[in-house]
Amino acid sequence: MNQQMISAVERWIDEHTEEYIADVQAFCRIPSVSRADLAKPGAPFGPDCRRALSWVLARAAQLGFTPVDHEGYCGTARTGDQDNAIGILGHIDVVPEGDGWIYPPYGSTRVGDFLIGRGVSDDKGPALAGLYAARCAKELGLTPKHGLRVFFGCSEETGMQDLQYYVAHDEPPKLSLVPDCGFPVCVAQKGSLAADVSIPAGEAIRAFSAGLVANMVPADARAELAVSPGALGAAFAAQNLPEEDFTIEPLDSGCRVCAHGVASHAADPSKGRSALHMLAGALARCGLLDEASTRAMAAVEALTAGCFGESCGLEREDPVSGKTTTNFGLASLRDGRIVVNLDARLSIEADPAEDARRYAAAAEALGFACGEVSTTQPFHIGADSPETMALMEVYRAVTGRDDPTYAMGGGTYSRYLSTAVSFGMGLPGTPRPDIPESHGGAHKCDEFAHIPSLLTAMKIYALALARLDETLA
Repeated sequence: MNQQMISAVERWIDEHTEEYIADVQAFCRIPSVSRADLAKPGAPFGPDCRRALSWVLARAAQLGFTPVDHEGYCGTARTGDQDNAIGILGHIDVVPEGDGWIYPPYGSTRVGDFLIGRGVSDDKGPALAGLYAARCAKELGLTPKHGLRVFFGCSEETGMQDLQYYVAHDEPPKLSLVPDCGFPVCVAQKGSLAADVSIPAGEAIRAFSAGLVANMVPADARAELAVSPGALGAAFAAQNLPEEDFTIEPLDSGCRVCAHGVASHAADPSKGRSALHMLAGALARCGLLDEASTRAMAAVEALTAGCFGESCGLEREDPVSGKTTTNFGLASLRDGRIVVNLDARLSIEADPAEDARRYAAAAEALGFACGEVSTTQPFHIGADSPETMALMEVYRAVTGRDDPTYAMGGGTYSRYLSTAVSFGMGLPGTPRPDIPESHGGAHKCDEFAHIPSLLTAMKIYALALARLDETLA
């Protein structure tokens, strides 16, 4: 690559580093959890997402872009020829904060070379790095043949209705980069299967819930029971259950029990520990519930065992994307039935419709009734396409690394837009702050971003825009 261009980009980033960090901190202090249940005109995902979208569009205008508000579903920041544009697709909604944080969830706390807070890495920090990369390209004149368009979505974590609305109402750029995974280029994403199943709760279970969002291993699960706290504590002790895994509180006519697991992203549930599975198993064997409640808990325990589909008819593996993964991220008590939600990431060789049938059969064999089901197809692009090769060239030139393209279980906007390429911004070998190993990742407590790595990612993106300007017609 042109060394003069590389040096100019490096100088530009050095001059704007503190400005960028301040923007990330301000942006991540808005608790923009997507809430369709709080929808109002112009705010289909609730007031906090509306506030975050207004903030970023106003900031984009200050930086010289033309902001466009797409009815609150998303926003875009534009410059140059929009009939011949290169895009960057980031999202500004975040998952709920959950419990167990050392640092304030929405403090966006700067600790040495790190920012810690919800959204700093997934995906507000990278989305703003994309905006700054586009600003760098605009101010340095790196994309003379193409306009630039930066997208800010408000429901990536809750179904991607934002991008679906955008695609239905606007003409997307000819190619877009998605800064919502790891470097280098992701050439395959698994399909998905989401489904609700339910089973009668019985008389002993008065309340039951687990999890915060479907795409997160539930770190907490709780039940209210018509059982004395002393009896339940003794039953758990008889099972040799670790005391730190469960909390039992007395109620007026029974008790509340909470299980404490470890959160993780649904794309890699083996890194977490499901509180739902823990609680169901402990209750199934406590010997204090009526027959129907015991049967329900045993069925939930059986269904939620394992992370690779082995418990529910979905076990499959391929050489490109690896194993199907399964996460049961949500559970609730509705009209006397325990409802459990599945978020499965399907091997790219899977047939989602056939897997839906297999899952229904496995769940029904355990006594569940099947409810709503939705699937998406796998996504796979060529590793030898001109666009992929151009991005890989930039990545290798900046990092000096020879990492290959890869596949993943996480779902990005590429799943709904065939001209979108998932490319960073996570870098291999990124350092960690001094926090417990169970903290720090996407969707976990004390989510963090390494500032020097974000700046390197910004550099890669600015140079990638220049390289794509040369590559695309």
